[in-house]
Amino acid sequence: MIMNGIIDLGTNTFKLLVCTWRDGRLQVLHREELPVYLGRGGIEKGIIAPDAFERGMEILRTIRERATSLGALALQGFGTSALRNARNGHEFTQRAKAELDIDISIIPGEQEAELILEGVRQAVSLGSRPALIMDIGGGSTEFILATEKALMWKRSFELGVTRLRERIPVGDPISVEEEARIAEHLDSQLEPLYAVIERHEPHLLIGSAGSFDTLAAMVLAEQGLKLDPSSTTLPFPALSFDALKDRLLRMTRAERLSVPGLPEHRVDTIPYALIQIERVLLAGGIRDLAWSRYALKEGAAARLMEGPE
Repeated sequence: MIMNGIIDLGTNTFKLLVCTWRDGRLQVLHREELPVYLGRGGIEKGIIAPDAFERGMEILRTIRERATSLGALALQGFGTSALRNARNGHEFTQRAKAELDIDISIIPGEQEAELILEGVRQAVSLGSRPALIMDIGGGSTEFILATEKALMWKRSFELGVTRLRERIPVGDPISVEEEARIAEHLDSQLEPLYAVIERHEPHLLIGSAGSFDTLAAMVLAEQGLKLDPSSTTLPFPALSFDALKDRLLRMTRAERLSVPGLPEHRVDTIPYALIQIERVLLAGGIRDLAWSRYALKEGAAARLMEGPE
């Protein structure tokens, strides 16, 4: 059994997946997410700041040790928004190769969207009607319109939560006026998405990775439950999202720190994610959501391990 390690090098976190391919299906042996804040202090300037650069290298060293101890024979990294927009992004990948023997491919947003879809399809049954997939990162947000058989549309927007936080700082707690300013900025950028939504009328919003992992955990915590490690999806109504969003947006940072299911490294960015999700739901009148445990790294693993058709 050949085990491989996949690293999703995001703007806020690096995610490790150790997996193998058995009987035509991805078998996950280990997954973890480590805060790194690679985009902090530089994402809107087009650079990985020196302290973030070194922090990223240290986290990669930890990931390499963990993956090797679990039996991963090779490590393949995928760099997303922070790295692809940074002038020193390739310097980062070169150091990772030289010092840690980790190969990192910096991928364009369109490819990121394709890999996300490959991951989501392994976790959620899409069906014959169009569904909208949304993956909120620190640097970018990817949207994919798809059915079980077809990829209908895809696009990456530079609207990740870290990027939004640097563009539109807010008070504590966020005010109604600040919330409206963020919504207005999102609406101005997401017009191409809204046109696609109006034309195809997706019935379901599927969210993957980061902010949606947190959202699913919070939705279950409201019911006194926790995410089952074996579950790959969680459906929930927009009413549950609305109630959670309204409550969190009126909280102070200190109050959000005590919310079950909300990790500390997402406390400052979750308001931006919630506002972005709300704008998409309102644009399409979508009343059903589903969380996907699988995202980019699972899609990348499937593509690497399936081999040629």
